[in-house]
Amino acid sequence: MSGLYENPPHLIPDQTTRDRHATSMTRRNWRQVVIIYTLLVCSPLFFAYGNFRAHGGDAFSAVVRSVQGESGRGWSALSCTVWEETVRSSKSSTYAELNLLLVYGEMPGERLYPPPNPPSYYHRYRTTVQQSCSTLYVDVDTHLTEPDFDRLYPKLVEHIVNQFTTPPRVALGEALRTRMELLPYVVHNVVLSFLDFLSIRDACILATVLGAPGLPILALLVLVPFWLALPVFWLWVVLSIVYVVLPPRAWGRMRAMVGRSRHRA
Repeated sequence: MSGLYENPPHLIPDQTTRDRHATSMTRRNWRQVVIIYTLLVCSPLFFAYGNFRAHGGDAFSAVVRSVQGESGRGWSALSCTVWEETVRSSKSSTYAELNLLLVYGEMPGERLYPPPNPPSYYHRYRTTVQQSCSTLYVDVDTHLTEPDFDRLYPKLVEHIVNQFTTPPRVALGEALRTRMELLPYVVHNVVLSFLDFLSIRDACILATVLGAPGLPILALLVLVPFWLALPVFWLWVVLSIVYVVLPPRAWGRMRAMVGRSRHRA
């Protein structure tokens, strides 16, 4: 009978044994890993997009949608956004290159915004629109003289300036589409700029796969008004860091304080 009680199993381990042999990840540990991963992977995109929206990005996107030329491509950075559009006159076969540059930081260098090539063939006509927190440069590169350009493309630059300074009111669906118009270029040039061989479509697919935990925050940055874009980004960063750094006991005390305040109220 004595053999039945030799080396009995520890059915209910004490706290010391549990702490000594704890090897599994808790839910809080997994949440911390996801939060740190999201911060490292998604924060450049979120900051670039929030900065873009906070400094006239919505109006700039509306301008891009209103041009509707033959072909266009964008380039985004942390302090500026460039959109190049080719337009062709319906009265003749002549065409012109529109370079729309939205600057909300230091003026980019010639590497980002090169002069017309070849300089002897093209003329550049620049229109500058100064806003409180950003500047729009509308440059027209064409071999036409300025009067000929105004004749073939009547009020094109004036329309762009009006779209930027006083954007028309549109429905919510159209506004959301406008806010997301240049988002693929932000993804391709800010987040995955080191993968130049990827197309914009492939870059967006890869960014969606890698940054899936941050999609709710990105959706929030799209939905909020422009003046809340950067505050929402910094609030997300601060709350994420606080959740990772503070121990569980501090969160328990905070919950207890909130519960006591509710009972008193």
